[in-house]
Amino acid sequence: MWNRRFICLWAGQTLANLGDVFYIVAFISVMYAATNSVMYTAFIPVVNVTSQSLSSFLAPLVFQHLSLQRMLVLSQGLKTILLGIASFVVAMGVGEQKLVIWLLFGLAAMIAFMDGWANPARNALVPRLVDRSELMRANGLLATSDQTVHFAGWAAGGLLVAWLGASVVLLGTVGAYVVATVAMLGVAPAKDGKKEEDSQSEPRQAKSNWLTGWRIIRDTPSLQLLVAMDIVVGMSGAAWIAAILLPFVLDELGSSEAWWGYINAGYMLGAIAGGSVLLMLAHRLKRHLYKAIAIGTICSSLITFAFGSSTNPLVALLFSFLLGPFLEMFLVSKQTILQQQTEESALPYVLSAKGTIDMMVFGVSSLIMGAFAEMLGTRAVYYLSAALLIVGFSLAWKLYQHANRQTSASIS
Repeated sequence: MWNRRFICLWAGQTLANLGDVFYIVAFISVMYAATNSVMYTAFIPVVNVTSQSLSSFLAPLVFQHLSLQRMLVLSQGLKTILLGIASFVVAMGVGEQKLVIWLLFGLAAMIAFMDGWANPARNALVPRLVDRSELMRANGLLATSDQTVHFAGWAAGGLLVAWLGASVVLLGTVGAYVVATVAMLGVAPAKDGKKEEDSQSEPRQAKSNWLTGWRIIRDTPSLQLLVAMDIVVGMSGAAWIAAILLPFVLDELGSSEAWWGYINAGYMLGAIAGGSVLLMLAHRLKRHLYKAIAIGTICSSLITFAFGSSTNPLVALLFSFLLGPFLEMFLVSKQTILQQQTEESALPYVLSAKGTIDMMVFGVSSLIMGAFAEMLGTRAVYYLSAALLIVGFSLAWKLYQHANRQTSASIS
């Protein structure tokens, strides 16, 4: 697994993800200082998600003309240029010109748009950079790195912005982006890797339609089940957004806002711990991926129900921590199966289609969970989330049975 190309991909993407967190923290700080408006500030994450959704939808058009490695270099390089412009704008004094505020919104949207290309390209590259036997370890490492960056990045970014100022943090992030871009250059195959280059250029010839990923999902029963399961689990995940979790902590647990942060941190630490365990047990678990998905969903359902039933903040914190490893087991196993069940040339198209679905599910389910909480209270939302995970378990079991039938048919 530890070949030069995978190390460059892992290190470069980890550094880029850390930079993504830092620039969003800096943008939020600058926007609030300039407008003193929570609404304007809250629009930055909204713009980020909306732009990524649009980019994921359009990514297949780019896949037809660029190899995955070139796509990553282009995406990261353009992000570096855009963030350089943003750092210059902030250094010149955002609060003096309202027009500059909208310029920051535009730059944030364009930077996020580049991520909509990079995410499916990164995940589609993994099976080309590591042996099939190492695929689960590679996915586990990437997932653990992502969770660690997300956990540490927000806290570190906030401290750095408070200590050094937003403009200095943005300049430092530009430097990190430059290093990440150079690392993406290192993902390029050796000159004698003609076969691999041909496989990377295959989508341009054989996959000439940006609806390809959607059609593959529609026509492949195992992918249909995976995507349906992802939709159900994604809807259940909306129970953990701030608009639901914070009122639950204040009203149901009778605790302060600080416990909201503790519970979030507990989940992230659990996910990191779970990812670390998956890395150690990868060789054993790779033979039981379908069982791992089923175990991950049913245990997540039980823990979510227990969390929603808790009345003590310490107990809720414990269940939040325990949820992390089982959701991580589900996510890593599902990602590995998706990569194994899809041809390499079609994988970027499938991942971009699935990314679009994930973003749409997040937006819609957040509204549904918010309305459900308004009508029945936040505790009921976690019961609904647990019920949705039971549905996810039933789909996981169907996927397991489908895989067994395929194995039996191939043997006979």
